[in-house]
Amino acid sequence: MSQPLPNQAQLRRDRPVCRRMLLLLCVLLAGFSLVTWRLAVIQIKESPRLTAMAAKKYQRHIVLPAHRGAIKDFSGEYLAHDEDVSELYTDRTHLREIITVRHHLAAVRGVKALELREKMGNDETLTAYHDHVAKVLAGILPMPEKEIRGQIASEKPEIVLAKQIPEEKAKEWAALFKKEHIFGIHLRPTVARRFPAQDRLSLVLGDTDTSNRGRWGVEKMMDEKLTGIPGEQFIERDKSGHELPAYRGLYVEPQHGADVHLTIDMQLQDTVEAICERAWKANQARRCVIVVTEPATGTVLAMAARPHRDLSNPDVSTWTNHVIDANYEPGSIFKVVTLAAALDNKKVHPTELIDCGNMYYHDPVRNVKLSDDEPLGMQTVKGVLVHSSNIGMYKISKRVGQDMMLDYAARFGFGSVTGIGLLGERAGRMNMGKWSNTTYSRMPIGYEVDVTPLQMCMAYGAIANGGVLMKPRLIDRVVRSDGTAEINPPKPVWQVCTAKTAATLRDFLEGVVTEGTGSRAAMPGIRVGGKTGTTRRYDPEKKRYIENTYLTSFAGMAPMENPKVVCLVMLDDPKAESAKLVRGGRIAAPIFAEVVRETLDHLAIRHEQPFKVADKGGAQ
Repeated sequence: MSQPLPNQAQLRRDRPVCRRMLLLLCVLLAGFSLVTWRLAVIQIKESPRLTAMAAKKYQRHIVLPAHRGAIKDFSGEYLAHDEDVSELYTDRTHLREIITVRHHLAAVRGVKALELREKMGNDETLTAYHDHVAKVLAGILPMPEKEIRGQIASEKPEIVLAKQIPEEKAKEWAALFKKEHIFGIHLRPTVARRFPAQDRLSLVLGDTDTSNRGRWGVEKMMDEKLTGIPGEQFIERDKSGHELPAYRGLYVEPQHGADVHLTIDMQLQDTVEAICERAWKANQARRCVIVVTEPATGTVLAMAARPHRDLSNPDVSTWTNHVIDANYEPGSIFKVVTLAAALDNKKVHPTELIDCGNMYYHDPVRNVKLSDDEPLGMQTVKGVLVHSSNIGMYKISKRVGQDMMLDYAARFGFGSVTGIGLLGERAGRMNMGKWSNTTYSRMPIGYEVDVTPLQMCMAYGAIANGGVLMKPRLIDRVVRSDGTAEINPPKPVWQVCTAKTAATLRDFLEGVVTEGTGSRAAMPGIRVGGKTGTTRRYDPEKKRYIENTYLTSFAGMAPMENPKVVCLVMLDDPKAESAKLVRGGRIAAPIFAEVVRETLDHLAIRHEQPFKVADKGGAQ
């Protein structure tokens, strides 16, 4: 049966409806196509840009600071260490996030965000919130509210408002920010370098820069060992600025730096510092330097100088470490170098007699004059040193000659740095060119040669150590976080003179104390040896020696049967009732005795520290 034909009249009536339905379908298809195209653009083409924008707004890369290793003394007392602190900074993105800012401002005013939106525009909302933040910060920061307001409104992505905030204060501030609905002002962890030693050893320890890297001193010398490797962490915050723990990203734990232990024990160092301070003031000297070492290892046991870096008294404070960075003419304590050259090369015999004359001597060939403090007549080679005869030493030096004299001075370490590793160490000065007649007569007795106190102390250490010069050892060990240690072993430099010559010189030096100019260095029950030195002060500006002003010194060792301690004491321009009383034997020798006695008492109770030794490596 055939189908009935559609009603043509009805079809004509429905045709407009069909057109509208078709049009609507086309519009819907176009709309869906447009949305699909836009989604494709967002998800594919603009995905990296939008992801970066979201990450900038909500994700944070936090650097986890690594602690710089501590510097400790031999027994473990902290001399420099890192302390956990925080710093306060602005976040421009958060401070201008209008939706979040509106919610926080609404909470401050006790109204709903929607209500605030109806009453205040975006700019007005930001201004009101920034004013609130500045007012709160002005109550805790040492800067006026107007200045803080300017920092908050800055176009810079970040501005640090406060540094080195102690942990307790940081916790208090964090609680305050939460209470006052502060958003866009954050605290982050960092570290600050602290120096509990204060002025003690300050010119040895050094300092760090703003990035916590060593600038000078031990901080610079051991920077590679002390510096740790920072860690990192990625976190994500919600629109209110709160961290979302579930979305924490990569976490790398920081590797803290190793601890550096000095050879110096602060108990002894403090004692030597006190002696140095007292001697400096009592003698009204321009400067006073004391260096104490262990001859067999080159270990520096103590070093003190005045003036020094005194933060409490900046008028007399100095940045010069006089132990390594101050040249001076050593005078008679340098005579051991002349004798070492003569004895080593058999130019003289210890018992040979030398005519020291009647206080005054003139060499007609070189046209030079020399004098002694008293008539000494005929003296053995030992007696020349015991009584510190300039005339006798000059006559011995004529047998040595320039080349041999310079050779032995260099062997003892003069003219080059000791290698202690501290920045600013001077090499001293020797006349390596053609000598004048004056130089021939002056260098053998300690003039026309510049040395540092450390060089002089190490030279006497070589005599105490069988003729072997040691590199000064300031770093004892480097201890890693796992407890293993890198030991800094003693390092011989070279053989300066034969062991026999060194033994002969030690006998001569003991004679200086028992029979000669160094009697005030004697100690009951302890065999002491050393040499006095009294040098006229040279004024480099006027280029001449100053009348009746002197540099006094004493360098020596104890006990003589097996020297454990070498000590140098030097005072620049000390004062006395009479210029004739300004002598190394009268001023420096008693100070030497006090220091050595304290050092020997200290070494008697000093114990080696326990640690695990690493398989490889050594401190630099």
